[in-house]
Amino acid sequence: MSSFVRTPPDENNFVISFTQNPKDDFGAFAKGYSLAANRLAELLLAAPRFSDYEAYPVVFLYRHAFELSLKHTIYSSARLAALQFCDGTDAGLQNSHDLQLLSRVTCMLLGRLFPTDASLRLISERIATISTDWSGIDPRSDGYRYPINTRGNASTTPHQVLNLAALHEQMSSLLEEMDTIHFGLGIETGAAEEAYRALQSLISI
Repeated sequence: MSSFVRTPPDENNFVISFTQNPKDDFGAFAKGYSLAANRLAELLLAAPRFSDYEAYPVVFLYRHAFELSLKHTIYSSARLAALQFCDGTDAGLQNSHDLQLLSRVTCMLLGRLFPTDASLRLISERIATISTDWSGIDPRSDGYRYPINTRGNASTTPHQVLNLAALHEQMSSLLEEMDTIHFGLGIETGAAEEAYRALQSLISI
C-alpha cells in the first residue's frame, strides 16, 4: 500500500477518477485549482510582505484553472451542441495549452449555442482579452513552473513584473463567471437530454 494512504481511512481521504467519463471531471479540476489559487493569493495578500517566489505557484494555479475551465466549457458545449443537432468540436484540444486557441473555440461554441445572449457575449470578450494577456505572460504553460523552457531558455521574458492583487482580482472574478456558464450549460444539457429521451421513447412506440 502507498505511504500516502492511511489505514484505517479517515476524513482526510480524497478521491480522483471516479466518474465513467473523465471528460466530465474538467469542472472539478478547474474548481480545485481555482480555489487553491484564491486561497493562496489571499494568504499572501494578507501578509505584510511576501517573497517573489511565493507568488509563482499562484500564477501557475490561475493559468491552469483557466485552461481547465476553458476545456470544461468546450466539452460541455460540444455535448450540448451534439444534442441540439448542430456542429460541435473537441477533437485534439485535450493536449493543447494554447489559451488563445482554447478561448477562440470556447467563444465560437458559446456564440453558436446562444447567439442572442448579450451578457454571454460580454463574458466571451473578456475571456478573449484575458487569454491574450496570458499569451504574453506564459504562452506555453512552462513559465512559473520552471525557470527554463524545453529549449533551455528562460521560460518568461526577462524581469517580468506582475501584480498579485490585480491577478487575483481579474482571475477570481473571471473564473467565477465561467463557473456560472458551466452551471447554465449543465441545466441546458439536462433539458436537452430529457427531450432527446422523450423523443426516443416516442419513436420506439
